[in-house]
Amino acid sequence: MIFKGVELCCPYCKGDLRETNGGERGLVCQLCQRSFPIFLDIPDLRVFPDPYIEREADLAKGLRVASRFDELDFPELIDFYYSVTSVVPSQDARRYTLGLLAGVPRAEESLTSWENSTPSGSATETLLEIGCGTAPLLVAAASRFKRVVGVDIAFRWLVVAKKRLAEAGLDLPLICACAEALPFPDAVFDRVVADSTLEHVADQQQALVQCHRVMKPSGYLFVSTPNRFSLGPDPQVGIWSGSLLPERWLAAYVRRQGGIPPKRHLLSARELSSMIRQAGFGSPRVTLPDISSSQRSHFSKGVQVLIDLYQTAKRMPVSRQCLQLIGPLLHAVAEKRSSEQLKAGV
Repeated sequence: MIFKGVELCCPYCKGDLRETNGGERGLVCQLCQRSFPIFLDIPDLRVFPDPYIEREADLAKGLRVASRFDELDFPELIDFYYSVTSVVPSQDARRYTLGLLAGVPRAEESLTSWENSTPSGSATETLLEIGCGTAPLLVAAASRFKRVVGVDIAFRWLVVAKKRLAEAGLDLPLICACAEALPFPDAVFDRVVADSTLEHVADQQQALVQCHRVMKPSGYLFVSTPNRFSLGPDPQVGIWSGSLLPERWLAAYVRRQGGIPPKRHLLSARELSSMIRQAGFGSPRVTLPDISSSQRSHFSKGVQVLIDLYQTAKRMPVSRQCLQLIGPLLHAVAEKRSSEQLKAGV
């Protein structure tokens, strides 16, 4: 089935999908006969639910957010989302909101950095983002690629993503699906992006294998993920060196704040590189990203000073090697080798 210009298939058996006739809108697999609903023009092709919320509750929250879609702008819709999400403490909601509002400039910076790491002339027609969230990277990528597709396991966040896209004048395909069971045929995309996603998926290796499967030969994987050994603020919790604390300590701290402990598995640079190679990609290039001025402006003066020191240290060979071990964020670029490259042993 072609949905908004992208071919979809069954996430279980990869059989053809057809839209149902009559009744509620949905899809049915012509091979295994499994059926999948479509809500708000978002196909729900998940094989398991978001680890933080059951499927029906996720749907209900997404529809509740959608009920305010027309009357609220994007920042107001985020505020509304957090106002009906009691498990996110108010201080965390404010921090997350600042990050979401600064998302597009950060994504622009990341895409530029990643693309500069690929050979000139490589195909750039199609891009898939797994874990697209509120779609800042999709907005940034829309002017660079002919076709851009977003996947996320959280239906509720895809509703918010639709608002960001609508305000940007974009109508892109958003698919509710699991990274470990992507509902696309083999060899479809020139780029696959996992931006602050890999640490959250249930099976990281399987997610990377799926990225490799749906990518065209000589395509590129882009990954951004927090460093397991970072000394900086924890991306979910906010406390310094939080990723180094024992998991039970961090969980206890989050519960005392009224939140839900993050369900994640952080990776070091070495672990990330090894996992990407095991998925079938060529040797990845793992780097430390820059922090854009627009992103920097959302932090306190004290953190801005630390950001400036980080940017300076990145340009010095010795300190850059140290930051590779303890820096806050890792970027990776890896190529899916073509059959010719494999034969040549490249």
